[in-house]
Amino acid sequence: MAKEKKENRAANIIAKRGIFYQAFSIYKEIGGFYDYGPIGLRIKRNVENAWRRLYVDRLGSLEIDSTTLLPEIVFKASGHLATFTDPITKCMRCGRSYRADKLLESFYAERGDAESMAAVSGMSQQEMQRRIKEHGIRCEKCGGEFSQIERFNLMFKTGIGSVGEEVGYLRPETAQGAYLDFKPLSKMYGISIPVGIAQIGRVYRNEISPRQQLIRMREFNQMELQFFFDPGLELEEFAGMNVKELTGRSISFLASGEKEPIEASIEYLLKNGKVPNAAFGMILNLACRFIESLGFSSKQYRFREIEEHERAHYAKAAFDLEVKTSYGYIEIGGTHYRTDYDLSAHAKMSGEDLSIMSNGKKVLPHVVEASFGIDRILLALLDTSVQEGLERGWEWLDLNERVAPYLYGIFPLQKDEKLVSKAMELSTLLIEKEVPSYYAETGSIGKRYARADEIGVPKCITIDYQTLEDDTVTIRDRNTMKQVRKNIGELV
Repeated sequence: MAKEKKENRAANIIAKRGIFYQAFSIYKEIGGFYDYGPIGLRIKRNVENAWRRLYVDRLGSLEIDSTTLLPEIVFKASGHLATFTDPITKCMRCGRSYRADKLLESFYAERGDAESMAAVSGMSQQEMQRRIKEHGIRCEKCGGEFSQIERFNLMFKTGIGSVGEEVGYLRPETAQGAYLDFKPLSKMYGISIPVGIAQIGRVYRNEISPRQQLIRMREFNQMELQFFFDPGLELEEFAGMNVKELTGRSISFLASGEKEPIEASIEYLLKNGKVPNAAFGMILNLACRFIESLGFSSKQYRFREIEEHERAHYAKAAFDLEVKTSYGYIEIGGTHYRTDYDLSAHAKMSGEDLSIMSNGKKVLPHVVEASFGIDRILLALLDTSVQEGLERGWEWLDLNERVAPYLYGIFPLQKDEKLVSKAMELSTLLIEKEVPSYYAETGSIGKRYARADEIGVPKCITIDYQTLEDDTVTIRDRNTMKQVRKNIGELV
């Protein structure tokens, strides 16, 4: 019951304040598409800016914005045409499509069979087919039986040109843009390795059965860093950071095949081979720093080692970053050792030399990728920060100031012309000083406090009659509800 209540609390605020909502809802609903409202968009941008501060500014990475539509040859080279697939089965009565592996995972989850649930990812199509039939799993919509399982490519296909003479696909990840731009960037900017190429952008995956709001979508937002380095050189320092110090951090680590995570330093995992190289270890550390800067505690997340049969075709090693929520653990990001797979594939397909000079010789760089799903991060933030609020009478969001949509709400105590004028004057001042704030005068002061709490605003400033006399205001703290008086000059 507690789990259901917490999920409902977050869902209530999301719906009530329009943080995000079903796209094109005035027409027939199609799953996997969501729009952000004004509050959700501000939180999303704050997450993006926090990521930029670390992965772009701190690392000195090159940030690009590459195209979302690419020709077929790109994905032929990258391997996505052949391998970017999921097992699909259809109801033979109503025609509804399902992911076969998710059907089995849900079946075993309902029965508390964690061992069988974990084994699904390694099953062949034939084994999944046999078990679906053996367990009598039917369509949840109409109870019909399922068809033979087939492989379904998740990329959206389209035609480029007036008659679609060139086949193209919407990108399923932002990463390929970094590999395609690596050579021109190295020439135009004279870059040397190690170097990061970073990107934030939309990606598209034609999910068979999208569900759980922002967890599995067909159009979503990614933040990705491709860290290029020379595998023949020991990485000891980068961007003024000592890599050995970075790898000293302890993390919660769930090894493949294990049921419980352990606390281990990145350095320990590097020595026993779980972490493939120092660059991978450094990127793991940055992932910890990033999500903790958003407000997650170290006890709320873990890294899960991905087994070989689960890993993407390009990954020699992979850790998922998972946050514990009322939905269970949500994967919000991943660290992948892509070796020279992508650059090598594109060099072969294009006939271009994509190597770079390093330590006096030509090298085809290896890559460690840090990938984050913005939408999943946002959902996890909302879910883990929602508070019941029995004392105040409304649910509220305990959002970190770094991601809160506004730092201040500015309210005149009453709709008195003098109070309104003073409040609007302060609002204008804070906006000019680039302090995120908003102005509201509608409703009682209590209702305005409630609205601010619901969207996670840390402080509320009330302009009252004493303000007109001495230029002091009442500042209410979201978490404690305590109020103090301060001079306006102290705010800016």
